[in-house]
Amino acid sequence: MNEFCLGGNTGKIAGKVTDAKTNEPLIGVNVIIEGTTFGAATDIDGNYTILNIPPGTYVLKASILGYNPVTVKNVNVQTDLTTRQDFALSETVLEVKEVVVTAERPMVQKDLTASTAIVNAEAIQALPVREFTQLINLQAGVMAGHVRGGRNGEIAYWVDGVPVTDVYDGGIVIEVGKDAIQELQMISGAFNAEYGQAMSAIVNISTKDGGNEYRGSFTTYFGDNLSTHKDIFLAIDKIDPYSIHNYEGSFSGPILQNKIFFYLNARYYYNSGWLWGIRKFNPWDITKNADPDVTKWIINKSGDNKLVPMNWNKKIYLQFKASYNILPSLKLTHNYFIDKVNYQDYDFSLKYNPDGNLQRFRIGYSNISTLTHTLSSNTFYTVGVSNFFKSYWHYQYKDPHDPRYTHPNLINQQPPYSFRTGGGNLSRFRRFTESWTGKFDLTSQITQTHLVKMGIEFRQHQISYEDINLIPSDADLSRNPNTDKDDNNPFIQTRIGDISGYSYNYYKRKPIEFSAYIQDKMEFKDMIVNVGVRGDFFRSDGWILSDPSDPNVFDPLKPSNRFHDFNGDGVKQDDEPDKTLEERMSYWYKRPSDKFQISPRVGIAFPITDRGIIHFSYGHFFQLPAFDLLYQNPYFKLGTGTGNIGIVGNADLKPQQTVSYEVGLQQQLTDNLSMFLTGYVRDIRNLAGTTAEEIFIFGGSAKYSKYVNSDFGFVRGIIVSLNQRFTQGLSATLDYTYQIAKGNSSDPAATRNAIAGGRLPDMQLVPLDWDQRHTLNSTINYIVPNNWGASVIIQYGSGTPYTPPQSADIGVLLINSETKPSYINVDLRAYKDFVIKNFRISIFTRIINIFDIKNQINVYDDTGRADYTIYELQARRNQQPELVNTLGEYFKNPTFYSQPRTVEFGVSFYF
Repeated sequence: MNEFCLGGNTGKIAGKVTDAKTNEPLIGVNVIIEGTTFGAATDIDGNYTILNIPPGTYVLKASILGYNPVTVKNVNVQTDLTTRQDFALSETVLEVKEVVVTAERPMVQKDLTASTAIVNAEAIQALPVREFTQLINLQAGVMAGHVRGGRNGEIAYWVDGVPVTDVYDGGIVIEVGKDAIQELQMISGAFNAEYGQAMSAIVNISTKDGGNEYRGSFTTYFGDNLSTHKDIFLAIDKIDPYSIHNYEGSFSGPILQNKIFFYLNARYYYNSGWLWGIRKFNPWDITKNADPDVTKWIINKSGDNKLVPMNWNKKIYLQFKASYNILPSLKLTHNYFIDKVNYQDYDFSLKYNPDGNLQRFRIGYSNISTLTHTLSSNTFYTVGVSNFFKSYWHYQYKDPHDPRYTHPNLINQQPPYSFRTGGGNLSRFRRFTESWTGKFDLTSQITQTHLVKMGIEFRQHQISYEDINLIPSDADLSRNPNTDKDDNNPFIQTRIGDISGYSYNYYKRKPIEFSAYIQDKMEFKDMIVNVGVRGDFFRSDGWILSDPSDPNVFDPLKPSNRFHDFNGDGVKQDDEPDKTLEERMSYWYKRPSDKFQISPRVGIAFPITDRGIIHFSYGHFFQLPAFDLLYQNPYFKLGTGTGNIGIVGNADLKPQQTVSYEVGLQQQLTDNLSMFLTGYVRDIRNLAGTTAEEIFIFGGSAKYSKYVNSDFGFVRGIIVSLNQRFTQGLSATLDYTYQIAKGNSSDPAATRNAIAGGRLPDMQLVPLDWDQRHTLNSTINYIVPNNWGASVIIQYGSGTPYTPPQSADIGVLLINSETKPSYINVDLRAYKDFVIKNFRISIFTRIINIFDIKNQINVYDDTGRADYTIYELQARRNQQPELVNTLGEYFKNPTFYSQPRTVEFGVSFYF
């Protein structure tokens, strides 16, 4: 390992060297990490410190003239943590005899001041997972991307010391291939001041690097869904081993020995999914209902009745990493990623008209360059520059003027309780985020006790957004092939509307962020203290309305905005000319205020016994709302009507805030078994939301809402974890979380949507949509080295809440007052190795949902079940005709169930 990284991506080794006979400290002992340029010499007290070590497993050697050298193998280094390794050297009598020992990783981490989960490359390879995001959902306190009761988008993702979170929606820019990960660290407690723009967790990924030896691997696997639930999943009994296929390879080594190294990883993956449709209809098929008798329909059907996958996805991933040792004290690294995905989201209503669905595309790439300069054995700084780009777009056809586009009325003209019998989608959307980041971090072990770190960061973003709903030509708008019995032309000529209309929205924004932090890690004999403070500045580059009562600059309502009302009577006179758009634009909008906040953080850990450690952490964590909430509906176009007619973004939103408290116990129970007990409380404030306070539009009864910092939440929980260290071939983990997550709303738009639906919501604490009270995760791994092994993941979750329909005898809607059924899943991976000299072949199988359990993840609100609803009974009682499909098909939605059993077989080659 010969790479220096930005802060937040390296660890530290420290210890003391003494005389084995007298126990006196030894001065000037050289302690080095073999195969690297890392090392240090002991001071007057025999202490040594080696900083800036990438995570991994190393061989450590201590030597000095007159003493037998000692080598310690299997020294494990983890991000942001200190590995303690002491040495006792014996004097040389006749000849030098090197002592070799194997380090054993401690079951409790003495400097852990906040809950942290760490998964290394070996564990990642052994577990039955395809993507690194599955590893996150295995951690304690996580429920389907929600960490400790927080909303989606509250995780900050870091790759090799640089933030790679997409500020538009809070997702990750690039999904790093799991085989390229050296270590994944998730901090869900009070993380250090160097980490910002996250309220729930930090996911810190360190990728693999090249060395002085050439190494490589190639993995391929194939598979399909193998389930007996053909009553739920269409065509699930038709087996195609090529339905899932994956090809992945990596290669690393030196470009120039001891100087320049590289690591290359590439992957192609395709999965046809488990949700299928039948092409009974094409988008151009017309269903007519010209007869007043609704039981008599004219249904045209031109499909070929072929099976069509409807939740497929295809991925292409490439990573290239290079590191250059310019000088022994000067290192340069560059990391390039590209992640391209084509996919389709399942639409149950299009089950018999699958070609009416949208095609979706996503691409992300990132360049990360870092320069590290070691000033002394105790001080180094890093300078980093990164650029990332992420784009998402969708359409039905690539060409907006494709002649296959069909009349918009076709999509909704099917009989009651029927799937779509024609029609397509006129929506076209594209957005991209590009971010440039400049970062400087200085780290210094100023004394044996104090490790001080400080840094500054500047980020410039560019958000580009285009949302189009194609418009039929005027001639096509004037006709309706569904009701006109003589009109049999399903196709239309499309056009793109003007920015002043409601069918087209576009904006480009360039917000900036600036942050600075300082933190001190104080490692006393009986206590570890992490204390720090962070400041964040934000300028949104957005606009807010000067007069919210007249929002649409293209269609003003107030007389003074429509014409020059010189006499102020509100009546247009001949000598009062109309105002131009340019004149209105000059005063219509104003800039929001800049935002700044201070975030203090503190964490303390101290031992209570030689095997037990208590920690406490407290911190304030701020995060900007997702940028799509700042810029939504950028020209404030709301249309006409009465009541609440829409919602607009707010570029003046304040940062959201979480105040987090945590107390925990690490306890080693036996030589190979440890327990972690953690309690936490999270006070969540200033979440983006909407309120019952609406904005009235001039001259009528229409109103609208805008996003404000109105939502809040309160979460408390307890986590109990057991960890069985690898011994006699077996290792295991068990995590149990009891959590109560409540808030006033699960969705920023929930209050506005309730008002638009005719309800006045109460401001009260209710269970959030992801309030899963009991969560259990377990992994079991058995290995016979160089022979065979198997690993199992077991997951259980109690039901999450849902809202039943409002009954006549209860006047209030009881939000999330009922609970869905519980969830259980078991995954398996097993392999057999064949070793031939330096070449290893591994044959493996991976089975997802091995017991093929039908977990009910969505339910009908009247029964709380996925397989039964009173709505179907009512339809049968009303003798609804089954013209396209049966009522049983219509009410049997496969998206209400978890993924069926998936079986994969593959082979890996390592050299």
